[in-house]
Amino acid sequence: MSAADRWRAELEAWVIPQRLLDAAEESPYGWAPWVWERLSAAARSAPPPVTLEIAGRLAGEDGSVLDVGAGRGRASLPLAVSGHDLTAVEPDAGMADGFEEDAARLGVSARLVRGRWPDVAGQVPQADVVVSANVAYDVAKIGPFVAALDAAARRGVVIELTELHPRVTMAPLFRAVHGVDRPNGPSVDDLAEVIVEELGVRPNMERWERPTALWFEDWDEILAFYGSRVTLPITRRPELRPMLEPQVTEQDGRLHVGDRMGRYCTLWWRTKR
Repeated sequence: MSAADRWRAELEAWVIPQRLLDAAEESPYGWAPWVWERLSAAARSAPPPVTLEIAGRLAGEDGSVLDVGAGRGRASLPLAVSGHDLTAVEPDAGMADGFEEDAARLGVSARLVRGRWPDVAGQVPQADVVVSANVAYDVAKIGPFVAALDAAARRGVVIELTELHPRVTMAPLFRAVHGVDRPNGPSVDDLAEVIVEELGVRPNMERWERPTALWFEDWDEILAFYGSRVTLPITRRPELRPMLEPQVTEQDGRLHVGDRMGRYCTLWWRTKR
């Protein structure tokens, strides 16, 4: 089995059984606006992540940047603030609107293409540096995705993602409330093998940590967030509290769940042009 096929098989194993989706009262895949608002606020006040430093170094003083799966622009708008020409691609309407709002708030101009990569690759100009942060785990057809990133970059490609699939921490909850096992991957190392296979390039890998940005005001928010993720009806969500309580810490009136440090990796390579 190829690296790309293994990646796809791992992601397909994450598909939630239809019987659980049918019983769910809301999508387990959605993100409440307050989640992204808090993540964006945390990003604005935190030191620049490794990904931003690498992208800036590859772009130099005048290089252009393409951000694929930009979200609200956490990984690329600081580069626009520094004077780099920025194009963003984002398929989600709410995220795309948020990108435009944050760009306006920062007083920078950036082109925005609403659509999914690589479907819209032909609609964007080639850039010196292509960035894609926290997107790969949502991409089953990873081979064409990576190949299109490489083709769009004149100097280099920078990809950020967590070391493991971000829903790995949900596995014990699924097992406890539904008796359903979840996969252990894919991981950043699996993506590196896809890049080698597709492009013949061994990417550089920078592993790093940063404090987790997601916090909760109260237990109602915690149970709503995790309850929707594991497709529990609202009436059953209190069942999660005794499972989550050992993982909850409080600081400055904010509640945090799980490890306070998130483990990330930035993959990057120079293009062969």
